[in-house]
Amino acid sequence: MPDLICKARYFRMGEKAPKNSCFKGLVTPSSIFGGSGSYFNYTERYNGKESESLLDYTGRYGYTMTSNGYLDTKEKKDDFRRKGMESLQKTGAVVYEIICSMENYEKASEYSLTNQDQFSAVITKIMPSYIRSIGLDPGNVSWWEDFHPENRTSITPHPHIHLLFYENEPSHTFDHLYGKLPRKALNDFKRMFVNEMIKRKDHSIYRETFEAIDIAKRDVLEKIQHIRFENVETVRDLYSILPEYGRLQINSANMAPYRDTIYKVIDNLLESDQCQFAWKNYLGSLKKYDYEVDDITNDDVSSRSEKEISKTKRQIANMILQGKKDIAKIYDYDEITYNDNYKEADGDKGILYKDSSIVRDRLSSRNPDIPIMKGIGGLLAKRQREIEKEIEEYLDQDKGYSYGM
Repeated sequence: MPDLICKARYFRMGEKAPKNSCFKGLVTPSSIFGGSGSYFNYTERYNGKESESLLDYTGRYGYTMTSNGYLDTKEKKDDFRRKGMESLQKTGAVVYEIICSMENYEKASEYSLTNQDQFSAVITKIMPSYIRSIGLDPGNVSWWEDFHPENRTSITPHPHIHLLFYENEPSHTFDHLYGKLPRKALNDFKRMFVNEMIKRKDHSIYRETFEAIDIAKRDVLEKIQHIRFENVETVRDLYSILPEYGRLQINSANMAPYRDTIYKVIDNLLESDQCQFAWKNYLGSLKKYDYEVDDITNDDVSSRSEKEISKTKRQIANMILQGKKDIAKIYDYDEITYNDNYKEADGDKGILYKDSSIVRDRLSSRNPDIPIMKGIGGLLAKRQREIEKEIEEYLDQDKGYSYGM
């Protein structure tokens, strides 16, 4: 059995309670927050007494933690209840519930998760990030969390929590899913919760794990930094098709048509002799962390590797694009090339024209040993003299060629 089990369900106002919710009847704001008009109640099995609402049921074992802090006074609880009732009376209102249960108290003790204070500390820390991760605005979401020492239907005590949240102004974000949270939304919560569990169990191991990931990542980026891009054919080909104007940043709209090509170039670099060992080491360090998370939940929930790899490749992409900028500064003149496609139509002489957006940098192919670096004294002047000499030679041959400044 996994150390942690998480389940999710939802309550849509004005509809029947979900089949798996232990509730019956129609869901209303009153059945969530109490008051007259409740159509279903959650039976509290320990003393046979019915709770008035879901809020009353979950709050039986200590002070309720909320997005506004602890409900440790009657005034705070009444205010939270009143505002919740107002939000759930709006069209499209939905309440989502996540239940997190530990295998037993022995396992819960390993992670210091045996009471309300300990659980609420974790929930308070992860909720803002979690809400953003599922596409909602933390400023528009209210939530509450309560601890239960036992499961209603189990002989073995399973310490667990009920976490419920709803939008103050319904955005209908999940309407197309009939109020259900997507599996990814539940996995995101599991991953964030388990991340905190690992910290609580042994913070030194947690720190060492991420230090190893950071060191491996830096090694990859350093290997990329030492590659002379002008010597790499795939990079030169990439530079030849990039636009001359606009932002050279991987996430800019200007780069949208070229992203697939850029990432193919990156994959080629990471498989090269210079980078492949560092890259495999980096992937291995990420896989180790994913294994720890997935082992706790006995499920494939960790997306750390996927996100970190994506982030690292974006950094590499911007390094490559910066190389294009550096080349443009060093070789600051218009690229001139010969287009064979015009020969047949325009005679044997053909037409020489400027088309730097589709042609590989001629200078890079002729002089592959020239390093890409700033401030090389006299380099720009030297190359300018060479290009002027080429212009003179072509003019002497009367090839009708024009050079735009």
